[in-house]
Amino acid sequence: MTGTDPKHAYLQATRRLMQQLAAGGLRLGLSHGQLEAGLRDAMLEAAYLQSQRSGGRVTVSSLHVATGIHRREISRWLSERNEVAAGETGAGETGASEAAPAKGDSASALTLGNDSPSARVVARWTTNAGYTDAQGEPLALPMQKRADGPSFAQLVEDIGPEVRARSVLDGLIAAGLVEAQAGGHFSLSAAAYLPEANSTESIGFLAANVGDHLAAAIHNISAPADARFFERAFFDDDVSAETVLTLQETLRTEGMDLLRGLVTTSDSVERAQREAGDGGGQRVRIGLFCFTESGDADAGT
Repeated sequence: MTGTDPKHAYLQATRRLMQQLAAGGLRLGLSHGQLEAGLRDAMLEAAYLQSQRSGGRVTVSSLHVATGIHRREISRWLSERNEVAAGETGAGETGASEAAPAKGDSASALTLGNDSPSARVVARWTTNAGYTDAQGEPLALPMQKRADGPSFAQLVEDIGPEVRARSVLDGLIAAGLVEAQAGGHFSLSAAAYLPEANSTESIGFLAANVGDHLAAAIHNISAPADARFFERAFFDDDVSAETVLTLQETLRTEGMDLLRGLVTTSDSVERAQREAGDGGGQRVRIGLFCFTESGDADAGT
């Protein structure tokens, strides 16, 4: 392979990506075998989904040809996948030689809570101008709707009429994400939007945010120019510490303004679509991030 070979370039890129995943795994005490098993299963899942989308029949042989993984490992993986799929859909047992269709992207994929009604309530509470103060902090809300200001009931109703406000509130309180205040108000705790270090919530954000960013970036590799996702970044490898601090503060302020503006735009368009009787069915994630390190740090390249 030469330096202009896209396969070689892709392998170099994945080495950089996997180095960061490996570093995080080492900090959590994961072994090479555990991470290797995760990569093997992820490759099988990717091959499974690609074959499924193309209308092909998913078998041990087809997955072996696509991935080069040993047939015995594929049979084990398919059997486990089918058990999970059967448990979720109530379907009967399926032979290991052919996988049962799974609902959603993957029956064996990590299930994230950040698309649940409770998570959407928290996201709206922290980003929508109607539920935050002048500094962008979430307001303490009364439970019942009222004419002179926001309420938790209205917040949940904004998410969808099929969601019960009391059920969402009880769940958030039980999870320690909402606290009862004097006067019948409820406030969002910092843990709801600033997860603790090494928590399952922070790892869930890693999978959701970086996973979607990676999906967009990989799509952009081969997509025509007019079909690529928006992906831009500012980069400078020789700036002062003061410049970094200024840029970070600018991003915190203007970045949050941008995200709140996107929420407002989405609300407005969605409201009009619902009134017109048009359904949803699409998923979107738009994110911002910042990374900085000293110039003498080993970047792993």
